[in-house]
Amino acid sequence: MSKFKNTMQKLKVNARSSGIFANIETIGSYDDFSQTVCIDYLDEQNYIKLAEACELYLKEGISDYEPMTKFYSTCVHEFTHWLDHTSTLWGQKQLVVIYNSINAWTNRKEQDFHHIAIANSERFRARLSSYYTEKYPIDIQETATNIWRYAYSCGLEFGVDGRSRVDRPIIFTIFSNCNNQKIIRVPFSIVALTECNATYAELKVKLQGLALLDEDSRIVELALLERKIKQNLYNPELAIYSVATHCLANSIKPNNDVLQSYKFSAALATLCLNLPEILFSSLNIPEEFNIWGDRVQALQKLADPGFAFLIISNQAPKYQTEVSVEQWLTEAIQNAGLPSLEVINKLILEQMKKLEKEIIDGDHTNRLRYLLTVGRKNFTERGIWGKNVLSMENFGKNSIILPPVCLGDGYITSAIVNTMPTNRKDLEQWIEQVIEIESSVNNFIRACRL
Repeated sequence: MSKFKNTMQKLKVNARSSGIFANIETIGSYDDFSQTVCIDYLDEQNYIKLAEACELYLKEGISDYEPMTKFYSTCVHEFTHWLDHTSTLWGQKQLVVIYNSINAWTNRKEQDFHHIAIANSERFRARLSSYYTEKYPIDIQETATNIWRYAYSCGLEFGVDGRSRVDRPIIFTIFSNCNNQKIIRVPFSIVALTECNATYAELKVKLQGLALLDEDSRIVELALLERKIKQNLYNPELAIYSVATHCLANSIKPNNDVLQSYKFSAALATLCLNLPEILFSSLNIPEEFNIWGDRVQALQKLADPGFAFLIISNQAPKYQTEVSVEQWLTEAIQNAGLPSLEVINKLILEQMKKLEKEIIDGDHTNRLRYLLTVGRKNFTERGIWGKNVLSMENFGKNSIILPPVCLGDGYITSAIVNTMPTNRKDLEQWIEQVIEIESSVNNFIRACRL
């Protein structure tokens, strides 16, 4: 195994163990600490074959459905994570926190080391520890064949001292079967929103990929895909990917149209990831949530995007086939007490610019500023609710700027035309360096005591 391939293995372990994003599957991953997109199941040789197949399709219309669809759907899933992390207001705040941690360590200024602890807390809070997920003994076959029931609850996060923190509430969704047997309790974390976005982008590509088939094959593959989507929707192991979609579908009743459920929930999830902190106090709180008492105000003060998603979903208009996503969102946020999309968009850009003042100078500040600049450009292209969704039809033409990808053997390549200019050697050095930095800051965290 080459040195860099070994480095990439370490990166992927870090992404799955301590990163913000779920990275449950092994075919692709996104590491938030280094902002690296990995397409793990491909190596250089197979990628070149795939690229040749794609070129053949563009020239002569000859395609190989399965490998092309797998590649594009995996790419858009991980690229959507990168976009959420770099081009939403929540994501840009996370970038500043992460790079302040990196620069605090590399500057060796102990008075700034508290930024390391802040970054550690923010990353784990976005994902929430597996401790907060509760799985109950249940017949898996039964969970897959029955519509789930749901209930919301509000608990408290634990502080480093092991005590419950009244200023850190957590929203949970508890799923049960038709016999009221509990299936799983899932925290409504940031990951719930980002996985909702990435899953919708992935599903859209898979559906578009059916156009590569003849009519008879298309009918068969569509039935298989629909069955797989439903299985995933009612799979407890994948609940983090579907909890936001369940939440919205339960409110707007989209006539069992799963794709529309994902489409509308992804739009609302992106909006909530962009929602400025100042607007959370304006949210109209439905009476049913007032039983949580002071925890409601704490969630507003935290500017918790998952809380905003729940509150807006609860007051969103019912699904209508003739109503566009933007029309539906406009009414939903109005019902929830928020200003227009135009006003929110202006506030987001203002807040993004203000983040510049929070940056610590250091060796890696220029990389951060470049990412923030690209992120703001992509925000403008993508839109406040993600209307410019990555898909097979626009993958090679999209004006959105995307990073290169690292394949499973460590090979670095551009998956699309509009890729950030990156020197392969520089990227390899950055990844090797950031792994060492992450290991060091984790050692520092373990050294901290009450």
